[in-house]
Amino acid sequence: MSAYELPDRSELVDREVRLELHPWARQGPRQGVFLGQGERGLSIRVPGGGRYVYYHHEVKEVREA
Repeated sequence: MSAYELPDRSELVDREVRLELHPWARQGPRQGVFLGQGERGLSIRVPGGGRYVYYHHEVKEVREA
């Protein structure tokens, strides 16, 4: 995988994940259900019915919680 390719995270869809964000990224929830990723970013669903979208450059790591 080159530096310009996105990692394949399809196995994480509908699973509880924990995000590690870069220090300069906008603050928001870091744990939730992974909804998927697209060309620009990825999204998670959090308790209470919210959906948050992060750009790929804001996310340092995604791991299963």
